[in-house]
Amino acid sequence: MEVKLHKNARTTLAIRSEIKNSKESVYYLSKKFNLNWGTVKRWKDTDTIEDKSSRPHKLNTTLTTQQEELICFERKQFKKTIEDIFFTLEGQIPGIYPMKIYRCLKRHGLNTLPSDFVHMERRIKKFRRYGIGYLHIDLLYAPKINKERSYIYTAIDRVCKVAYVMLDKSKTKETGSKFLSEVIKFYLYKINYILTDNGTEFSYKALPHGKKTQKLHPFDKICQDNKIQHRTIKFKHPWTNGMVENFNKRIKRNLLTKYKFSSIFDLNGKLLEFVDDYNQNKRLKNLGYKTPTRYLKDKKNIITQRIVI
Repeated sequence: MEVKLHKNARTTLAIRSEIKNSKESVYYLSKKFNLNWGTVKRWKDTDTIEDKSSRPHKLNTTLTTQQEELICFERKQFKKTIEDIFFTLEGQIPGIYPMKIYRCLKRHGLNTLPSDFVHMERRIKKFRRYGIGYLHIDLLYAPKINKERSYIYTAIDRVCKVAYVMLDKSKTKETGSKFLSEVIKFYLYKINYILTDNGTEFSYKALPHGKKTQKLHPFDKICQDNKIQHRTIKFKHPWTNGMVENFNKRIKRNLLTKYKFSSIFDLNGKLLEFVDDYNQNKRLKNLGYKTPTRYLKDKKNIITQRIVI
């Protein structure tokens, strides 16, 4: 087993062992090894010559045993991310924040999901080839501004990567259908497929307590009127909608965690600037290092030339 010494250690294991087993006086050994008298005294009287852990013996935490059990239950039972656990328990545990959840999971060995869950039923396959007009849609939680939560609706085309966003104060079926109407107006070409999760803003599939309904969701109604096929991912399979999830991570990394917003209008302005810059100036490897708008223009030109020929 590898033994690591503290970076400021003045002695090696061999010197410590010689000091411990020597019958010479502490004064003599301190002069011999050019060490402090207290250092020699410590290693002469110690039971072990290895460095003890500098980790505190008692960790200071404001979480009670019941609260820690609740966090671990959400992790083990539902395999939730730290962010999802935060949103679930935000109103139940006072003063909770994501880093506190991470430390709790770290203490219980749950900071990373078990490998059997990660690999079970997860067979990564390449996307089937589709043409332009396949949209991935999702919802992103924006940071609270003046104690008010807002939500970012995001959409991105699977092929040309052109993105569209909308900021709203609620996540209801009405705002979900409103976003879809705006999406249809924004994309100037025919939308054939839309992939979403099972959130109530997009579908009735995730109704609580196993309830089922025959009613048509407003989101699906708009899809039917525009001859769009609405698909939803499997439950607990968020990677199926990974393209828009990655785009959401880009928004978090480059916008939400980078700036402090004074109002929802400030957030909306910065959000629109970010998405416009992404569509116009971001060169993507999957598009042959073209921007999404340039790729879309080139694609349209090729299609037009084929029709003319």
